[in-house]
Amino acid sequence: MVTGSQASHVEREKLAMLRVLSNAPGAVGSKVIARRLKTEYGIELSERAVRYHLRLLDEKGLTRKISRRDGRAITRLGLEELENAMVADKVGFVIEKIELLAYQDTFDPATASGQIPVNISFFARDSFPAALKAMASSFKAGLYVSKLVAVAEEGQRLGGRLVPEGSTGLATVCSIVINGTLLKAGIPMDSRFGGTLQYRLNKPWRFTDLIAYSGSSLDPSEIFISGRMTNVDEVARKGEGKILANFREIPAVSVPLANQLFGQLEQAGINRPVAIGQPGLALCEMAVGLNKVGIVLAGGLNPVAAAVEAGIKATSKAMSGLEDFKSLVSFWDIYRT
Repeated sequence: MVTGSQASHVEREKLAMLRVLSNAPGAVGSKVIARRLKTEYGIELSERAVRYHLRLLDEKGLTRKISRRDGRAITRLGLEELENAMVADKVGFVIEKIELLAYQDTFDPATASGQIPVNISFFARDSFPAALKAMASSFKAGLYVSKLVAVAEEGQRLGGRLVPEGSTGLATVCSIVINGTLLKAGIPMDSRFGGTLQYRLNKPWRFTDLIAYSGSSLDPSEIFISGRMTNVDEVARKGEGKILANFREIPAVSVPLANQLFGQLEQAGINRPVAIGQPGLALCEMAVGLNKVGIVLAGGLNPVAAAVEAGIKATSKAMSGLEDFKSLVSFWDIYRT
């Protein structure tokens, strides 16, 4: 007889397999899945056990066998299951994803090379020129993590995701690149909140809405964009309104080294933080811990938020994955062509 705890354990193994398949650029075999389950999720299963679970997933229509050599791929039904299943287990999923991407980030600002965290947004192909026009003001005003982007058409992959039929994909640099850079230098960065940051007289003033990363199963930026809770274009043109932003903390003693790293990132095309506080003092009306310094980072999806504000539909996945830095180009090169 299967107990409730055993069933829950099996369900977690199933979802972990689906996550491995959803993050893979193509079909994956049982050997690769077993290795990734262990390294990424701490789940130890033999290849034989993985193949058994995969057969069950095939029967439910959540995965499909591509070939004996190539392995399995996740289906649309599998992606839906991944989005909806076990919501209690997904609380805190966002902070876990931030930490994982920060660790996987290999971007080196000194050589301007490596894998860099990105957000992925999909637009209807016909509306993409209008989206670029709507995003231009936010790029001109510097309301982004980086002006470097990547574009892909249907059938191509971007940040590990397949661009759907009839769509154009846009990759924007994610602020987690800063977490990753500081992490490699030995500076721990506590990612606390995603929110909407109010500007007044062209300066960041206060956070008006916040979602704690540690208690959410959804990315705050996606929620605020879909809820039309920003006016990025107004901030870009008039200096008044709300943009997407993130609140982080670092140890006060690490600020001098952090500032050096921010300078290196800036030379490589990554914006400095919107604001850096003082030890133990509130920043943008957000309290910080003892011997900590608050840091406010602009959201990488601000340009996409501006396009949505203009009535252009977009489907975005924040912190979607990694992209080769060498594949990124200036937004203005895309805009002009």
